[in-house]
Amino acid sequence: MIKSIKSSSWNFGKLPRVRAEHLLTNESIGTFLIRESEHYPGDLTLSIKDENRIQHYRIKFDLISRSYTIDDESFFSDLHSLVQHYEIDADGLCCRLEKVLNDKHDTIDSIKIQKSVSPVIIVPSQISTTIDYRELQIGKLVGSGEFAEVYEGIYRKSRVAIKVLKETNSTELFLHEADIMSSLKHRNLVQLLGIAQKSDNVFYLITEFMTKGSLLHYLTTRGRTIISQKDLLGFSIDTCEGLAYLEQNHIVHRDIAASNVLIADDNTAKISDFGLAKSIEITEKENGDSIITDKIKCRTKWTAPEALESKKYTNKSDMWSYGILLWEIFSYGRCPYPRIPADEVLINLKEGYRMEPPDGCPIEIGDIMRQAWHVNPERRASFNQILERLKRINISC
Repeated sequence: MIKSIKSSSWNFGKLPRVRAEHLLTNESIGTFLIRESEHYPGDLTLSIKDENRIQHYRIKFDLISRSYTIDDESFFSDLHSLVQHYEIDADGLCCRLEKVLNDKHDTIDSIKIQKSVSPVIIVPSQISTTIDYRELQIGKLVGSGEFAEVYEGIYRKSRVAIKVLKETNSTELFLHEADIMSSLKHRNLVQLLGIAQKSDNVFYLITEFMTKGSLLHYLTTRGRTIISQKDLLGFSIDTCEGLAYLEQNHIVHRDIAASNVLIADDNTAKISDFGLAKSIEITEKENGDSIITDKIKCRTKWTAPEALESKKYTNKSDMWSYGILLWEIFSYGRCPYPRIPADEVLINLKEGYRMEPPDGCPIEIGDIMRQAWHVNPERRASFNQILERLKRINISC
């Protein structure tokens, strides 16, 4: 007789992704749980503690064969058989399933308590705190996008940036951005300080304040007389450092542009905007690259041709966008493809057209751009490889 799924020790029911990551963070490698999928109603998610992060795998139920699968290759008549299989052999997962997370009852009880009181944001352990919105002083508007506005503010006597959601139907995407940012720690990524919730549908995302604004604004308002090529190389290295870190952590940014890079008081460049304006179907692994399907509009002039056509994004499509970012940097903020309308860019790219490096651009940077724009994604370098090349470039002024 098949054991009931509901009574199984690994079944954690409607456990949110961020809570699963919080519970698994300090566990040993191979500790796992199964929960209901947040992105695919009716499917399940297998969450496993790996060496450096928590990995999540979608468990699909195939209606034709009436079986469960993770990789569309191995099929199991029930979840117990699936679990037993991956306890014996990792078979494509990050590691074997070693043990079930053992504090299920405390977890379920805490979720029930939270639901009975009021909506609560469960913050991953990486975030220092859930911030009481009453401690925030919201100042002037410093930026506005399709789904959110950004204000300068004060939190406990420190200047912060406060992102405020415009539309309540984008709450899930807003919290997804916080989820991504909470797991990232790097000097070249904008740091999340916390999340605040004013009411059911009013959320604030609080980050460090970047005094000099966006890289695009910095470039266009200062120009060649103030910004040296050594500065430009520094921005190139900083952004590549941040993107190499994302690549190592299997995160695809999908919106790399000078407007999404912010400049700190000491001229350090930091990548921002981790997916607020995106609809995500996440993630499967294909040939070692994270594949993410994006359902909404993208920046045509910054996006790789394969992503424009298939809507599938990888670290290699991020590399293409990084090449466009380099062109923006060394042109001092010009819009790419200046003489080509956005709706004609893909046609031109498919016919072999590529932009020439900006006037005065170092030869080495031009070479990196050209490789980043190779028609075959597999021929594009990794961010670590490009970082090594950038650090060898010698610019005296």
